[in-house]
This record gives sequence, structure tokens and C-alpha cells, in this order.
Amino acid sequence: MRTCGPVTCSSWVNRRRSTSRACSGGRTPVASLGCGLALGAGVVVVPAVLVSVAVVSINSSGTTDAPDQVEGIDDTLLDAYRHGPQILEGEEYSQCTGMRWSILAGIGAVESDHGATVEISPDGSTNPPFVGPRLDGSGVGGNITPHYDTDDGEWDGDDEYDAAVGVTQHVPANWDRYGVDATGSGEADPHNVYDSVASTAVELCQSAQGEDVDFDDRVDLEAALFRYNPADWYVDDVMSEIDSYEALALAEGSEEGGSEAGQRAVEWALDQLGVPYVWGGNGPQDGGFDCSGLTQQAWSAAGVDIPRVTTDQLAEGDPVGMDELEPGDLLFYNRGPDPQPGHVTMYAGDGEMINAPATGKVVRLDPIDMEYYAEAFAGAVRPVH
Repeated sequence: MRTCGPVTCSSWVNRRRSTSRACSGGRTPVASLGCGLALGAGVVVVPAVLVSVAVVSINSSGTTDAPDQVEGIDDTLLDAYRHGPQILEGEEYSQCTGMRWSILAGIGAVESDHGATVEISPDGSTNPPFVGPRLDGSGVGGNITPHYDTDDGEWDGDDEYDAAVGVTQHVPANWDRYGVDATGSGEADPHNVYDSVASTAVELCQSAQGEDVDFDDRVDLEAALFRYNPADWYVDDVMSEIDSYEALALAEGSEEGGSEAGQRAVEWALDQLGVPYVWGGNGPQDGGFDCSGLTQQAWSAAGVDIPRVTTDQLAEGDPVGMDELEPGDLLFYNRGPDPQPGHVTMYAGDGEMINAPATGKVVRLDPIDMEYYAEAFAGAVRPVH
């Protein structure tokens, strides 16, 4: 049964709803540095790959790090998100690294609002089965291209047209290619949340057709999400959900500690995840933030005044080394001919930074060792307080 246990930092979790996998538009995922299923065009079906039956040990303790409870996620489904990454530990998926629970939860949030309309049993089965709109080209959910039946109605109950199935929404043709039996029941069942979630991890990996995928790399992750559902809005929505879930642990306080003011600045900045980048922006009154506007306002919320401009923030802070970083510290980057850095982010702890990257992007979490930024690193400071 669907339950909502005690809230765990729920203010960082933004809900977005969608009823089916989408295919529309085009995307070239790129990182940028600067400061100041509604199916449309058709389901992407890649060549079949051999997928072995692999059991995810749902009773083991070897899960990826995740809260014990998250508001709005059924406890069994959260367990499926926690265990889903284990499926990629098999030798056949060795080219894929960095899968984590938040990626799978982000997809489940956008695809089905975590199965909000169904009951989830402790064994992972859903009642009733979660089935998306009929993909008959009528325009419902944005689908304008008919997708005729490929499973004889086995999973979607329709022997004329297909519909995406399961809490992470698999088109039957792709389920035939990527579906795995994660529970050892003897059948890969998209209406079991353990199977559905683990199969999503497999598809994100195998859809790269043998190429290496590092899910810790934001560019690789966005490309995998776009293969899963080729729509820019979809990738953006899922990435926002992922950032929100990854902020849960940071919101409770990094193990690296740091000052009380620094932690307050981080907590305030985490609450801005998903807010648009606006050049010169200082907050909602301007429609969003630019990079130094975000860091200034975050420290202001912690009761500390720092300069508005990136170069002044660097000049007035106390320099710190990368091995000395504490939550709230500012990291500076430069790619242009100007020797002064043109971009700033805030260290959130646990190897993550809060970043207002560029026009067309939103405030998000990025790893500090992300190659694009690591190559442009110009220094770090701790605001004087």
C-alpha cells in the first residue's frame, strides 16, 4: 500500500508529473560556464541486446545511499530505487558506472509521480497495473504518432496500440529488449516496481550500445536520459528531480561539518535548486539568479555580507585549498583570456557544488570534479564571517 512516512527534508523535493514517455525535439547536451510520455515523433527502439536474468537482492544491505523514508515515495518503491543500481554490477554492464538511487527516483517522479495512482505491495507488485495513455496518435498526452501493438496486449491490455507500462514507463517493444527479472520470480514484469526500476537502469546503460557511460558525469547522464525519452523538457525535469533528491542528504548537513553560517548558506542555496539562471539576477524579483547573485544571497541569508561581483568575492575571501573545503566555500572558474575568473559556485559538501551555470539553465548540483569545471578551476575562498 502507498504510504507517506515521516518527512525527510521534503522542502527540497519538487513534484513534476507526466503520464508517458515522450519523443520530440533534439538535444545536444553540453555543459556551459558563464556568469553575469507525451510521445510526439515516435518511440526510439534500439537494436535488441542480450539481457540476462539478474536478481537484485532486495533483502541485502548493499544498497546505494538513500534516506530511509522520503515524503511522497512508497516505502517499497523507495527500496526498489535503492536496490536498482545493483543490477549494473554484473559483468555485462561493466561499461556503465555511477548509477545511483536518485537517478531512478528522478525518472519515477516524472514518469508516474512514483506510482501515485496505484497501490504497491511489499513484493513490488502494483494494483492496478500502471499503464500510460494509449499511443494511438490521437494527441492525448502529446502523442501524435500511432504505435501499434507489439506485445499482443500482454502488458498494456491493448492488442491494437501500445502504451507505456510500469512506474518508470517502459514501451512494450523496449521492455522486450531491456526488461529484467530483478526479483527472481521467473518473469520480468513491468508491473513489479523492482523489475521496472532495475530495467530502467539497464536501459540507461545499454541504450548507449556498448559505449562507456559514467552517470556521475552530467553530460553522460543527460545523454542517457535523452535516449530514454528524446525531449529537452523531459531531461530538464528529470535532472531537476535528481538534484532535489541528491540535496536531501546535503540538507541534513555534510559530514565535512564546517561553520554554522556556511551550513545555513548551503541550506538556503539548496532551496533554490531549479530556479532559472538570469544574468544579473539577485532572486525571485529578477526571475532568478546569476552565479554571483546566488552566492551573495545565500551568504546574506546566513547573516554574512559578501560582495556582489565574482572577482570581489574572490578578493575578499580567505583562500582555501581543495583538500580544505567546507560547506559554503566559494569555488571560482575561468575559461576566457581575462585572468580574472568569471564564474563562481558554492561548495555544498560531499564533493558537490551548487551551481547557477548559464543562460537557459537552472540552479543545480554538480560534482566539483566534473571535467568541464575542473579544467577551468581558478581558486577557492571562504567568506570572512
